[in-house]
Amino acid sequence: MRGRFIVLNFDNADIETVIQAASEIVGFNYVLGPGVSGKKVTVQTSGRVAQEDVFGVLLAILEVSGVTAVKAGNLYKIVTIEGARARAVPTIVGAKPDPTRTSDEIITQIVPLRYTSVTDLSTLLRPLISPLGSLIAHRETNVLIVTDTASNVARLLDITRLVDVQVALEELQIIPIKFADATQLATILNQLFASGRIRSLAPGAVPAVTPPAAPGAVAPPQPGSPVERQPLIIAEQRSNSVIIHARKHEIETIKGLIAQLDVNIYGGRRVFVYYAENAKSKDLASTLNQIYGREAAAGTPTPPTTAGRTAGAPPPPPAPGAGQAVVGDASLAEGQVRFIADEVTNSLIVTTYPRLWQEIESTIRQLDRMPRQVLIEVLVAEIKLTDDMRLGMDWAVREGRFNVGGTFANSATTTAIPTSPGPGGGALSLPSQLQGPASFFGPIGQGLTAFSFATDRFFAILNTLASDNRVNIVSSPHVLTSENKKAVINVSTSVPIITGQQTSTVSQPGQTGGTTSTSIITGGVNQTVEYRDAGVILTVTPRIGERGTVALDVKQEVNSVGAATPPTGSPSFEKREAETSVVLVNNQTLVLGGLIQDRVTIDERGIPFLKDIPLIGLLFGFKARRVEKTELLLLITPRVVGTALDAAKITDQLRRSTPELNDAIKRAPRHPLTAPPQAAPPTGPGGAVPAPAPAPESSPAPPPAAPEAPAPAPAAPR
Repeated sequence: MRGRFIVLNFDNADIETVIQAASEIVGFNYVLGPGVSGKKVTVQTSGRVAQEDVFGVLLAILEVSGVTAVKAGNLYKIVTIEGARARAVPTIVGAKPDPTRTSDEIITQIVPLRYTSVTDLSTLLRPLISPLGSLIAHRETNVLIVTDTASNVARLLDITRLVDVQVALEELQIIPIKFADATQLATILNQLFASGRIRSLAPGAVPAVTPPAAPGAVAPPQPGSPVERQPLIIAEQRSNSVIIHARKHEIETIKGLIAQLDVNIYGGRRVFVYYAENAKSKDLASTLNQIYGREAAAGTPTPPTTAGRTAGAPPPPPAPGAGQAVVGDASLAEGQVRFIADEVTNSLIVTTYPRLWQEIESTIRQLDRMPRQVLIEVLVAEIKLTDDMRLGMDWAVREGRFNVGGTFANSATTTAIPTSPGPGGGALSLPSQLQGPASFFGPIGQGLTAFSFATDRFFAILNTLASDNRVNIVSSPHVLTSENKKAVINVSTSVPIITGQQTSTVSQPGQTGGTTSTSIITGGVNQTVEYRDAGVILTVTPRIGERGTVALDVKQEVNSVGAATPPTGSPSFEKREAETSVVLVNNQTLVLGGLIQDRVTIDERGIPFLKDIPLIGLLFGFKARRVEKTELLLLITPRVVGTALDAAKITDQLRRSTPELNDAIKRAPRHPLTAPPQAAPPTGPGGAVPAPAPAPESSPAPPPAAPEAPAPAPAAPR
């Protein structure tokens, strides 16, 4: 609560929770009736609501859920609307609404009629009753009993006051509007009658001659002159109709005006072409067909439809103001809009009515926005596992088995960290700033684990290991991809394997001693060779959140070459694959580890030739077998590239981090590789070529080359 104003935000909350919150704010007692519990409501107010208006908002929430509040003494009974009609709801007698009643409160109004028949009026008003309301006509007393929300009862009372009048020649008619807006049409008609441009006298009545009045004075009515009574014209927005209460000849005049004003000013459908700038026209057409509820195939004929609003269709609702909650559903009629994608020009062909094009074009422009991009930086590193890291890198990090020697700086202080190696190199421990808990995602399949760090923290660990010769950077690729687009990074080697072989034979006929024989000659061996990738294949699909987060769908595949297998002698492959989804903050590093393997190294030394003698060769040589454990780490860092400025910053960082690239860009030639064609020199009188103009003194012309010397070849760009 902020002073006398509050903000109501409930997302799929239990209705009992909402009622209890409103009772604490307003201060009322209540009891819950049967059938109320278990309902879920959602309330979102875009503005602050005054404390005294909270009860009205609560009644609106209850009315949407089919529940209402009935006052009984000092408390309110929260019951269903069906049961409220049989309970003691507030009852009002008279033809005027009670201004103290909240608009969504269920009330009963007893309306006595003076002139109109209760049967005729009930027939007129019954279509305007809400589905949960009721209307009872008591013919003996000529009384209407209406039970509905206070707002709808007030609307019915306004119509009743127009109808229940003592005018024998006046009629009431409801005219549906097809194309125009009923509210605007009623305003125009009322202005025409109020200005006196249309006279309301009956046919044959002669208006009395009125003497001119003084400037600024109102002329008095003449005795015996007929009184001009302006017709009552009311717009009913829900059905887009006009309710008219006037004399018969006035109704005919109004009908003629409506027939001239209620016309289709837009004509038939037209064709609009939108050239997509960022998205694919095929994707736009598919999405728009789903939005507007019609899957239209190219070349399918569309049946003609009536342009504009159909008869009885409600007009578009006005935009909600602050603090209002509007629930509704709007869709275009079948056949009013059609989308066709032209993939050759990447354009979208839209067939619709001109009055709908502005809204459709706005939707297309929102879909055809510049896609956000993500720069995915990948670092593939091989870590030597020592005794303190024998269980893997992720275990060592979580257990704090590192220590960074040197100087560590943060935003507040700069602390010198001494290096204190243990036996055999010792364990390295990080300072407190680098020992914070990492976001550990746990195992993701086949021995793989994933955890995330702030980028600076983990690279401090790698720098420490690199200084100790424990890390080997295998590769560091960078790839830029759009949002929701798959990026593939393949760091592997193509290894040939034999998938099949066949021995060819040739039959050759011959004769030996008069006998015909066939000799079989064995030819070569036909082998089928296939290349397979051995290494790391990483597939990443990024999704950018609105709050700076990046969701990554990561698929990692590691293939390693094993021992040769008979009969072809091709190597075997060990495949390890994992797939996971993680959510990172922009510039946060995701580490995929757990790929541990043993590397066997045999060290053989000794006296040449003597160490190779069987049995006694061991006396002249030395052979050692060393097993070294290594772990393959993949560091993935997403960087959101939202604007051209972000792309320029990243490009500048890559240039500064790679001096060779920066120098090559600086040395690149700035002139075109091919010179433009030279125009033929002008000729003077008689075909003579005029002498060239003397060159300026500041830039003397170079001496001409000898005619015998060939033209030098252009130098290759550096």
